[in-house]
Amino acid sequence: MIYGLQIIGIFFAFMMLYLTFLYYKKDSYGRKSLFIWFCVWIFFLIMVMFPKMIYGLMETFQINRTVDFFVIGGFLFFSVIIFYLYVAVKTTQKKVEAIVRKIAIKKNKD
Repeated sequence: MIYGLQIIGIFFAFMMLYLTFLYYKKDSYGRKSLFIWFCVWIFFLIMVMFPKMIYGLMETFQINRTVDFFVIGGFLFFSVIIFYLYVAVKTTQKKVEAIVRKIAIKKNKD
């Protein structure tokens, strides 16, 4: 039996799959990112549709409610995403600084 929260989760997963594909078509990211995000959303969809599949894992970590499991999993997932974004921003910042430095040196010589 599918409950209200599951329906919302299923709708959310399908919307995110659609948005992922839509942004891929707009060339916002490549195939590798498309594959990774599709895997994330399909995994989320399966877990929402069949929450009993994770009961063994929940017992191992002594988590009593399925919602708690998803909240903890979401927190861990977004922590990884935030760390990745931090590293990407720092890398981009260093590249921009190097370009600005080259331009400033070139203009100073002229």
